[in-house]
Amino acid sequence: MADLGPRPARLVVQSDRRLVREALAAFFSDARGFTVVGHTDSAHGLHTLCALGRPDVCLIDVEALTARTVRTLRDIRAAFPAVDLVVAYTSLSLELLAEAVRAGVTSFVPSSRGLDAVLKLLRQRVRRSQVRLPAAPDGQALTDRELGVISLMSSGHTVSDIARLLRISPHTVDNHKRRVYAKIGVGSQSLAVSRAITLGMVEPSRTNGEVRLFPPGQPPLAVVCGTGPAVEQVVQTLAGRGLPYLHAHSEQPLQPDHWARWHRGPVITVLVDPRDRDWLLPASLETPVVVVQSAKLDLAMVADLLATGARAVVPADDAAEDLPEVLSLVSRGYVALSAEHATELAGWMARRHSERGAGLPDLTAREQDILGLLAGGQTIRQVARTLGIAAKTVENTQARLYRKLGTRNRTETLTVAYRLGLLDPTSIPA
Repeated sequence: MADLGPRPARLVVQSDRRLVREALAAFFSDARGFTVVGHTDSAHGLHTLCALGRPDVCLIDVEALTARTVRTLRDIRAAFPAVDLVVAYTSLSLELLAEAVRAGVTSFVPSSRGLDAVLKLLRQRVRRSQVRLPAAPDGQALTDRELGVISLMSSGHTVSDIARLLRISPHTVDNHKRRVYAKIGVGSQSLAVSRAITLGMVEPSRTNGEVRLFPPGQPPLAVVCGTGPAVEQVVQTLAGRGLPYLHAHSEQPLQPDHWARWHRGPVITVLVDPRDRDWLLPASLETPVVVVQSAKLDLAMVADLLATGARAVVPADDAAEDLPEVLSLVSRGYVALSAEHATELAGWMARRHSERGAGLPDLTAREQDILGLLAGGQTIRQVARTLGIAAKTVENTQARLYRKLGTRNRTETLTVAYRLGLLDPTSIPA
């Protein structure tokens, strides 16, 4: 691949189609040479991300180029002249194309050409601009350290936790938080996290075996545990693909200072024909689990492994071909199954859903109202005054929200609610 310069290019994605923008953000987060600093659905959000995130390139996805889009791009170009504007479009007219060029749009690429064409074009733009660092207007851009602080805030870390992880004093953390609040234009941690999530600037980290916040562009470290001929096949596959791995043993757990615990990229435990005690290893490492199974897999076994904590199940006969791709998917938060098992499991879940009415947490109208006001940064007392109810009622409702969403505090609750689609980012007050 071409060298993109001394640092990854900073990219912002804007699309009013949520699925498209999140897919683009995920794709470029995993692409070498890029750091996605945020994604948004609106022109206002794009302007905010350009001010806060210091991007090199803005990728704007549109179905049809309109005069309103051209005006937005002209305003962005005027405010941030050093930022490249790249438009991926489905259709456009020659008149509006000319207007967009005059407005300062750098490049156009038809969506029909696919992600590879978009990636190639962005890399060309980055090389031409030599990955420059645009000047931030009025000093409002978030620094890398401030981005790190808000990312840790979004995953529920306290000030003392952040200080320990970043090796700075709690007083310094508080100073960073105050600067973040001032730049984003909020007055509380919960609202800062909510605003950062809606702008796609941070992704929520998860614990208890689920995916963590991983730096983009790094291959996963596979911690392989198990015995028998299938283990040798797994190790040979990883070595042959040039992926880092560590062969561990459940009888000899990793020491607290083992280098694998400090690996900066994704860490995934690969359990080969696991025994009960083998599951202690991923529990101690707090990593997602991929199971490679030699025995014939049926729906009951797959469901049992998923319930135990596996994020992917791979037949040993398919490991040589499928395991590297499965590790890549799991490192980005996906669950990976064969098409056959996924179809069977989907059918089983559909039957269970119809029998038990399972699905997303069922929030009452009052719980939904309170969740929206909390996302807007209101305190318990402010919510009570807004709704004309007692503060104790708000506290009790908030506690029910925690139980339904499996969270422990307001920050986690807003993060989970947004990811489940229970919060509409466009309805959160500015």
